[in-house]
Amino acid sequence: LSVEDYALVGMLAIFSAIANIVLDSGFSAALIRKQDATETDYNSVFYLNIFISVCLYLLLFVCSPLIAGFFNQPLLTDLARVIFLALPFNSLSLIQTTLLNKQVSFKILTKINLIALTASGIGSLAMAYGGMGVWTLAWQPVILAFLRTVLLWFFNKWRPQLLFSISHIKELFGFSSNLLLAGLVNSIFTNIYSVAIGKLYPPVQLGYYSQGNKFSLMVISSVYSSLQTATYPIFSHIQNDKERSLRSYRKTIRFTAFLTFPLMTGMVSVAYPFIALILKAEWMGCVPFFQLTCLAGIFTILSTVNQNFAKVQGRSDLIFKLEIARTLLIIACLAASLKQSALIMVACLALTQILIYLISIVVIGKAVGYSWLKQIRDIAPYAVLSVIMWGILLIPDCFLTENYLLLPVKIVIGILFYYGINRILGSAILDEAIRLVLKRKSD
Repeated sequence: LSVEDYALVGMLAIFSAIANIVLDSGFSAALIRKQDATETDYNSVFYLNIFISVCLYLLLFVCSPLIAGFFNQPLLTDLARVIFLALPFNSLSLIQTTLLNKQVSFKILTKINLIALTASGIGSLAMAYGGMGVWTLAWQPVILAFLRTVLLWFFNKWRPQLLFSISHIKELFGFSSNLLLAGLVNSIFTNIYSVAIGKLYPPVQLGYYSQGNKFSLMVISSVYSSLQTATYPIFSHIQNDKERSLRSYRKTIRFTAFLTFPLMTGMVSVAYPFIALILKAEWMGCVPFFQLTCLAGIFTILSTVNQNFAKVQGRSDLIFKLEIARTLLIIACLAASLKQSALIMVACLALTQILIYLISIVVIGKAVGYSWLKQIRDIAPYAVLSVIMWGILLIPDCFLTENYLLLPVKIVIGILFYYGINRILGSAILDEAIRLVLKRKSD
C-alpha cells in the first residue's frame, strides 16, 4: 500500500471518530457507574444505539460527496460509504462490551479483541496481496467491527428484550451528556490535524502522519483501553469509600507512570530501526511523526486515569470543562503553526497534550483531594529513569548500523536497565507488577 492510500483513509478519521462518540453518547460510562442498572436501562440504550447508528450512517452516506469535494479526492465518496458501515456493527456490540466491562471480565474482552484483530489482520493481508490497494484499508475496520460483534454475542449471553423507556434514557443522559460533549470536543480537535494536514499539505504528509500515528496508537490504545476498562469499573465499585478510592487512585497513577514512561520512551528510541525493518524506504518520513505521537501518548494515558476517577466521583462536568480548555489550546497551537511544516503542527499537538495533562491534575486534584504536586512527585521517578534510559539507548547507534541488530539490542538494553535500576532501588510497584503477571499466568 502506498503513502497516498493511508492519506485518503486518514482524511476520514475525524468523521469516524465523531460518529462513534455520538453513537455511544456517554451511555456506556453511565451504565457502568450506575450500580443498580436495570434491564430496562440496558435495553433502552441498546435500541437507542441502533437507531442512532442507522441515522448516522445515512447522514454520512449522503454527505460523502461533500467530504470528497472538500479534499478534492473523488475516490473518498465510495471509500467513506464503505468505512462508515462499521457504525451499525459497533452499535450492536456496545451493551455487550459495557456488561463485560462492568463485570470486570477483561479476559473475555481481551480474547475477543485478539481473535477479531488477528482474523481481520489476516483478511487485510490477503486483500492487500490480492491487489485491492486502498480498499484494503476501507474494509478492514468493517470486518473488525463485524467479527468483534459476532464474538461478543457468542461469549456474552445477554440478549435484548422488548423494553424501552424514555425516562430511563433521560436519567442516564443527565450524567452522560457531559461525557458526550467532552468526547465530541475531544474528537473534533484531536482529529482536526488530519483535516488541516490533508487540506493544506501534499497527501504524502498526511500519509506519514497517519502511519506514524497508527503505529503509536497500537501501543497507546492497548495501554489506554486496558487502564480505562480496568480502572473505571473498579473505581465505580468503591466510589462510596472515599479513603479507599483515593488510595487506589494514587496507586493506579504510580503504576501507570511505571509502565507508560519507559514503554513510550523506548518506542521513541527504537523508532528508526523499527520503521526501517517493517516498511519500505519511502515510509521513513513517518518516523518523527511516530516519535511525537508516542511522547504525547504518555500524557494521554495519564489523563485517562485522572478522568476515570473524576467520572466515578460524579464530576463529568470537570471533564467537559477540561475539554473546553484543551480545545482553546489546540486552536491556539493550530493558528500558530498554520504557516509552518506539518511536523511542527504535530509537535504543537504533542505540546497541547502535555499542557492539558498539567491543567487536569490541578483541576481534578483540587476536586478529589489529590494535589497536583503529589501526582508530579508520584510520577517523577519513572519519568527521570525513562529519560536516563533513552540516553543510554543512544549509545548502540554509534556502533551498530544494521537495523536487524540495532532493534533487538536496544530493546534488551532498555528492559535490563529499567528492571535492574528499579530492582536496585527496591521499587514496590515492580514487585506488584511481577506478582500481577505471575498471577495472570497461573490463572
